[in-house]
Amino acid sequence: MVAASHGDIMIVKGLIEEYGDKETVDGFDFVIPNRRSPQLIIYNVDGEVDQEQLKAGLLAKNITLADSANKPCFKVEFSIPARNSLKKHWVLSIDPKKFIEIKNKEGLYFQFSCLRTSEFISIRFCKRCFAYGHTTKNCDPKNEQKCDRCGNTKGNNHKCSGLRCINCSESNSKFRKNFNTNHGCLDPDCKTYLMHKEIIMNRTDYGL
Repeated sequence: MVAASHGDIMIVKGLIEEYGDKETVDGFDFVIPNRRSPQLIIYNVDGEVDQEQLKAGLLAKNITLADSANKPCFKVEFSIPARNSLKKHWVLSIDPKKFIEIKNKEGLYFQFSCLRTSEFISIRFCKRCFAYGHTTKNCDPKNEQKCDRCGNTKGNNHKCSGLRCINCSESNSKFRKNFNTNHGCLDPDCKTYLMHKEIIMNRTDYGL
């Protein structure tokens, strides 16, 4: 069983012992995965700029992105479409020892602009069934599109029954939480979303 931290392992063990016994707990191997490198997202880069051009341009304008031997302390991972079809957002993995210094800057210089950045925390989330742990591409084809407000199936005659977060409802049921469910599952203040975000952050090496 994979857990984000030793604390999470103790919580899971406690739950298993409550509903089972010590022999059941001993049947599980608990693993804490390697910590991920922190990531930044750079917003609104010209859409014609490719991966190598971005890397070279960032190194030319930002001395904090290289070490004393001029070796890059970042890796350009992938791009994400922006609302403006002429732009792209790019995700960088950053050396943990440099992350805080780079994150605290107002942005990164590229060509003749200072581009806004923020920490990128990738959470697998499906926009069809609105469950965590997988993306829309990998969602079970049998799952129908759900309403992000009430969580019911969004058919042709769908009438939203009001705000009810299906993820917080499930968290309350499965993990005995007491989360407020009076919101849509895309709400940025959703407690289940924040819980998953915290798990990712706990698995991230910030060089501290």
